[in-house]
Formats: sequence, C-alpha cells, structure tokens
Amino acid sequence: YEWAYPKQLLYTQLLRERLGEVLAEAETLEEAVDRVAGLEDIFFSERFLLARPLLEALRSPDPAVLLVDEVDKADPEFEAFLLELLAEFQVSIPELGVVRARHRPAVFLTSNETREMSDALKRRCLHLYIDFPSAERELAILTRKVPGLDEALARSVVALVQELRTLDLKKAPSVSETLDWARALVVLGAGTLDPAWVDRTLDVLLKYEGDLERARAHLSATGRGAGEGPAADS
Repeated sequence: YEWAYPKQLLYTQLLRERLGEVLAEAETLEEAVDRVAGLEDIFFSERFLLARPLLEALRSPDPAVLLVDEVDKADPEFEAFLLELLAEFQVSIPELGVVRARHRPAVFLTSNETREMSDALKRRCLHLYIDFPSAERELAILTRKVPGLDEALARSVVALVQELRTLDLKKAPSVSETLDWARALVVLGAGTLDPAWVDRTLDVLLKYEGDLERARAHLSATGRGAGEGPAADS
C-alpha cells in the first residue's frame, strides 16, 4: 500500500486555511493542541490509502491469486514485508492497524535465483523447480506462439537451442528468447537454419558477448560455423 501524498498535501493546505475556525472556541492552549492533534488521524485514514496488489489480494471479496514475480529482484525490505503476509495472511499498517485476509489468497512467488532468498522466506513456501522444457514441449510452444514458422525451421531452432543450453553459458537462453529468435528468423525470411543465418542472428538468442563467443566456437568445432562466403539474403 501507499499513502496518497498529493491528496494529503492538498488537505493540509485546506486545513491551514480553516485552522482559525478549528481553534476559535478553544479556551486554553491545551485544548487547542488537543483539537489540532485530533485532526492527525484524518490524514492517515482510508480516505488517503492507496491499496496495491498485496492489500488488494487480502481485501478481495472473492478468493484471489497473488503472483509476486521475480521476488529475488525486490529489495530485502520487501522480502521482510512478505513474511507477515505469508505466515499470517495479514498486513500491519501502523496508522490503521492490522488488515486480515477475507479469503486466504493462493500466493505464487517466482525467482530466477539472481540472489539468495532468506531462510525465513523459504520456510514459508513450498519449493518447485521448473526446468527448461523438453524439446517436444518447446516445439509445441513455438508452433503455437510464432505464426508462419515453418515446421522444419522450428525443429532446427529447438534442436540448436537445446544443444546450446548444455554449454557453460552465463545465461542459458530461455523459452522467451527462443520465441524471439524464431520470430526474427520468420521476419527475415530465413527458410532454413544454415550457419550464415545462425551467425547473423545469434545475438537475438544470447545476450552476453562471452556466451556468443563460446557458442560460435562450439558450432565451429562441430563443423557448423559460418563460412567466409556471402551471407544469406535478408
């Protein structure tokens, strides 16, 4: 959640203009201070609360699914904030109190292991490792997601991607990058995955120069490197 700061600021200006009316009937300084203090709760109330997905999931009138995608890219403070939600299915808002779930949401956290998650967070989760898909599954994804992709070209793309994932790469190509590569080949009019096309488009699939060099060296060693002749027409 967040507080609507611009709205709070606007109300503060309005209060400043009406402050004389608020204090007009105060007979003592203590009474005047009490009157001003009584207005503090106005600025931290539901009127100014901006519910974000975590709070929305807890307040949903119907059972909700809450996805916290790539939680390892969030800061440690947010990770600590999740502990209460995952353990008690509630969120503590200091100014308002505790908000408990109307229905316990189904919570999914995804991570690419870019950093180590805390033991406290992992204890609150059931761990499921999702590996790269099989060649058959990846081919089915390509066929569904890339219109106009020739079946033979799709099989060649999947076979090479699966092969490159066995190399010691800094970042093995994901399914998303396989899709990007296949779309690029379709747009460029590649009919087959010959060495020239691979060499010209490999940077769509691999995102680090070291990975590109390693992949090209592997392809050259297996007799599939790009030749010195003219490249295929684009």
